[in-house]
Amino acid sequence: MTVAARPHRLGFLGELLDDDSVEEVIVIGGHRTFVVRDGIKELVPMVADTATLRRFADQLLAGTGRRLDLASPIVSAQLPDGSRVHITGPPVTHPDRLNIQIRKFVVTATGLDEIVDRGTLSSSAAELLRVAMRRDLSVLVAGAPGAGKTTLVNCLLREVPPDRRVVTCEEVFEIDADLPDMTQMQTRDAGLDGGAEITLRDLVREALRQRPDRIVVGEVRGPEALDMLMALNAGCSGIATLHANSARDALEKLVSYSVLAGQNVAIPFVRRTVASVVDLVVFLRRTGRSRVVEEIAFVPEQISRDVFTLQPIFESGPTGLHWTGSVPDDSHLDSTEWHP
Repeated sequence: MTVAARPHRLGFLGELLDDDSVEEVIVIGGHRTFVVRDGIKELVPMVADTATLRRFADQLLAGTGRRLDLASPIVSAQLPDGSRVHITGPPVTHPDRLNIQIRKFVVTATGLDEIVDRGTLSSSAAELLRVAMRRDLSVLVAGAPGAGKTTLVNCLLREVPPDRRVVTCEEVFEIDADLPDMTQMQTRDAGLDGGAEITLRDLVREALRQRPDRIVVGEVRGPEALDMLMALNAGCSGIATLHANSARDALEKLVSYSVLAGQNVAIPFVRRTVASVVDLVVFLRRTGRSRVVEEIAFVPEQISRDVFTLQPIFESGPTGLHWTGSVPDDSHLDSTEWHP
């Protein structure tokens, strides 16, 4: 059915957002609307015409500093309650379609102990990650969209020693950690008022000028990967998230993204740099209603120049995440600090 304007300023969309059981809302033009509850997507009988959806989009973006128009038909923004909205419109979409996707803000874990209680990872794996933060190791957090990467990053940041200076770089503010010395930055689209675009690459470069002890990059998916690797190679530690299908795939993705930075980027150099600056890779997977860590791997000294060598520390098995019996070398983690 097609609905007209309702008392709620966002119509049926507002009603879905007010429903605590709804995790995500996906509106595909005036054709279909889906919601996600407990990790399960379902079709709901609510649609609206393009003009109504455009009004919803303008109201959602009001006050965010983002806009939707012919020059900027793809927009991502964070709503006041922390939810993230992604909107695509013409000319990227069909003229009669405007798509809105909202991933609602949910109360994330307050620390590693809480996600252990949820079954996301084991207590011994959590202790490994605690020590990694204290020892300023660089951690790459990988997984599919919605796998819990940002939640894990927030938990990791709560383990960072309070004397460390942390600088975060994101497209939209999602990182939430109460650290005494943390600067957060987000990208900006080019403005109609002449304001220049600020990209993730710009933020990573700017972060290095702020003398950070740790740089955090949310959702690496382009040439900013090379800038991040250069920053980590300059002596600071880091945390980054990216979409990947395994721990090894995450390292390969960093290489692929770095090559996008320019024609003169040599793949052998990038592979050596990735292996030298990334210490641990954590891979998460979302299976139905649960989000679990399936793999934690250490990046040791490399054997091959063409294939990344990984040392699995924790792997997923029939009974969940288990220790492989392997430990990182003493230069990274002292055996007196961590042993399962």
